[in-house]
Amino acid sequence: MTTCAARLAAVVALASVGVLGPVVPAHADVTVDAAVPQGDGTTALVLALRDGCGSSATTGLSVEVPAGSALVGATAPEGWSVRLDGPLLEADGPGVPPGDVAEVILTARIGAEPGDTVDLAVRQRCADGSAPAPATTGFEATAEVVDPGLAVREAADVPPGAGPREIAVAVGLVTALAAGAGAWLARRARRR
Repeated sequence: MTTCAARLAAVVALASVGVLGPVVPAHADVTVDAAVPQGDGTTALVLALRDGCGSSATTGLSVEVPAGSALVGATAPEGWSVRLDGPLLEADGPGVPPGDVAEVILTARIGAEPGDTVDLAVRQRCADGSAPAPATTGFEATAEVVDPGLAVREAADVPPGAGPREIAVAVGLVTALAAGAGAWLARRARRR
């Protein structure tokens, strides 16, 4: 490529970025601000809903807890409707204006081990019809926020049972021992 052509390509590339702006996908902007144990095996997760929609208002939110955890209840901003469907929260309502922060409180049973990172999948919906890219937010599980009844545990490694070969060997040994014991008893009885 000639120097002139290279300069022209650089100018066109810079001009397109200047006119169009950098093409960076927006991401859902939801964070777990607190995980508060309730003392009954549930935990209140305080989620902060921020500017994931850029200059548009946020009108909806989806949050999914990981496998092994369960949603029990939720509280959303005033005027918002909330639906729980298994591990999924769907909330919709009047827009949260850009720059404002709204709180959503999830009541959940957390099935994890203390020290594990618990990740929530989040999606925001915007008044302009757009939806930022899904994101994850999470927190570190402590012994206080974990529901011991839901804690994820690996199954014990149990070796497989005896196969046909092992069973045949065991039956042969028992038969041989029984025959030997019977012969010994018969010999002993004849000597008397």
